[in-house]
Amino acid sequence: MKIEPVTVTLKNNITVTLRAAVKSDAEALLEAGWRYLEESPYLITTINEFNWTQQQEQAWIRSLNEKENGLLLVAVYNTKIIGSLDLRGELRSKVYQNATLGIALRKQWQQIGLGTALLQTAINWAQQKGILKNIWLNVHATNERAIALYKKMGFKEAGLQPNYIKEADGSFTDNKLMGLALN
Repeated sequence: MKIEPVTVTLKNNITVTLRAAVKSDAEALLEAGWRYLEESPYLITTINEFNWTQQQEQAWIRSLNEKENGLLLVAVYNTKIIGSLDLRGELRSKVYQNATLGIALRKQWQQIGLGTALLQTAINWAQQKGILKNIWLNVHATNERAIALYKKMGFKEAGLQPNYIKEADGSFTDNKLMGLALN
């Protein structure tokens, strides 16, 4: 098993399970992806670009499960996926010790400790495996809640790409690069 399931009780006293995604989660992950895109202005992918098939989603799940430096976690409540986190480990030997993190939560599950729980679970997994030395992420520079969460979890600002993200209204937003060094 990639990681043992973790049960957490959130600030609203609801208990959820965090576990590694499995192939049979593909349809539910696609559904969650649609919801994330509808609810958040901070994702880089647009609804028009989110067109994976169930088979492609299964292949993505399998690829992360097979990589020793990759992980795909899902947060489940009443059989529904309410959040997910992926660590996409680098493939090439010189940068194999690095992974890029992506995280998304359903809007109603934000600000109650789910993001913290997902991040802590992923960090614990990475530290136990001992392969990853750094976790990197990109975040809209205007996404103050996410940046606060990342800082709380030990991520440091590592760079800024001005006007990197083109918004739907034609304006531009800076991209912030953040990293966490694992011990």
